[in-house]
Amino acid sequence: MNRLIPIALVCISLMSTGVLAHSDHGHVSDQQAISIAAKSIKKLAFKDYGFEVGKLNDSWKGISSEAFTVVNESDDTFIIQASNDSEQVYFKIAKNGQLVDVKSKNDF
Repeated sequence: MNRLIPIALVCISLMSTGVLAHSDHGHVSDQQAISIAAKSIKKLAFKDYGFEVGKLNDSWKGISSEAFTVVNESDDTFIIQASNDSEQVYFKIAKNGQLVDVKSKNDF
């Protein structure tokens, strides 16, 4: 019985350390959200993924990272704007890094 108490304490401390290490797991920064949008826009120049914008024209393939800005941040999402000449595309990206939606107008 005396051996079980130290073993139980070690197990409890190991489990609580794991919980603390993953307390913020999955949250992306604004720069990571921009990176997700930049990778996504190149894919959208090759294929229609079912978003409102459809397949983008070839001019979006070579867009630079400076063309992306965070236009809004809420508790659970980022809205990223990509500008290409006079055209804009808006990305709604969840704080866990998931691409939620892509539109030609910022009406999220």
